Amino acid sequence: MDDQERLERNRETWDLRVGAHVGSEFYDLEGFKAGGSSLRSFEVEALGEVRGKRLLHLMCHFGLDTLSWARMGAEVTGVDFSGEAVAAARRLADEMGLPARFVQADVYDVADILEAESYDVVVATYGVLVWLPDLAEWARVVARLLRPGGVLFVAEFHPMQSLVDSELRICTSYFRTGAADREVAASYTGQELPAHVQSTWPWTVGGLVTALAGAGLRIERLDELPVDLRQRHPRMALGDDGLWRLPGDPIPLLLTCLARSVGVGGLGGGVAEGGGGREQR
Repeated sequence: MDDQERLERNRETWDLRVGAHVGSEFYDLEGFKAGGSSLRSFEVEALGEVRGKRLLHLMCHFGLDTLSWARMGAEVTGVDFSGEAVAAARRLADEMGLPARFVQADVYDVADILEAESYDVVVATYGVLVWLPDLAEWARVVARLLRPGGVLFVAEFHPMQSLVDSELRICTSYFRTGAADREVAASYTGQELPAHVQSTWPWTVGGLVTALAGAGLRIERLDELPVDLRQRHPRMALGDDGLWRLPGDPIPLLLTCLARSVGVGGLGGGVAEGGGGREQR
């Protein structure tokens, strides 16, 4: 099976998950409808003021984070390859009366569909990189979409997490390559699903940095954080900030990266003219 066949199979599995995820406690859709936000404080702090900015959310699932950015005043577009996810996102936007555009497209094709060099912000968050067989091409797509001076913000589960078992013993190589195919019968939100095979691709921090730099993006900040969005290991404890961490912070659990498109006007301040610079996919 080649990578394109794997991507198509993955799309089918994400169509399968949407209904379960929309009604899950994990995503807390009712809390969002009551005025809550699905964004974490460090995401908001990284991008600063987004009001009036054109924001593109890649691999947006059913749009909860996308619409949270819309509530902050951004002009948002969400993209996902799952038709079920895009349909659910559009229904949610209509129900909440939030202005948003949602587009069904493969992430590698989106630069041929949307307006080039027109986005102030591109966002890709949580569990997205493992679904990409080619990080370098993805970075080139992002670079084509950003206006000069625009920024990419990535928040991702650190690849170190995939190396250890429940006892935090290293069980595979950080430098492994090639797709991994495995059968699953449940989602990370806890619901059982019909058994299906999903394919993921490994990535490294160095690989991400090299891909972004190779696409002409200037990395302004790269942070490794000792916190996670959910309890993956029995030893994890929930903090007052709603994030999970391991005793003693032995390994990084999340990674965030801010990279800028450098061109005419690309050496200026933050995303908002001086502003600071979920499982999800």
